[in-house]
Amino acid sequence: MKELFGMLILFLCTFSFISCNDDNEQTNELTPKALYQTSWRGTGHCKAWTVQSMGIGIQFIDIQKGKVNWEGYDEIDITYTMEEKYITFNSDALYLAGAPWVIKYYTKNHITLIQNESSPDKEKIATIELEKID
Repeated sequence: MKELFGMLILFLCTFSFISCNDDNEQTNELTPKALYQTSWRGTGHCKAWTVQSMGIGIQFIDIQKGKVNWEGYDEIDITYTMEEKYITFNSDALYLAGAPWVIKYYTKNHITLIQNESSPDKEKIATIELEKID
């Protein structure tokens, strides 16, 4: 009887681990293919910006083009490139432009980007937190 009970518990534990699906599990790498036709919304923060904290929406149309909506600004067409843990936006992308952004954290539903992370001037470090829009 103990063996049957033990087998039942083992089966239930195994089944529960197999059936888990965590959409917030961190993945190794963000790719243009993963961004293809997705939309994200969040907030950007930087003490050096005119507005230190503002809403942002990004739509990735294909693997190189998209649109960005900064709170209080008109929609901007953007292009972007990705290399390993870095994403770089074209110069028209307003606050996104300039130095590459480090992809600090990525899951299927969340992205954290940091720019100028190693700057000795802490006011120039910019962070963007984005959540995927379904």
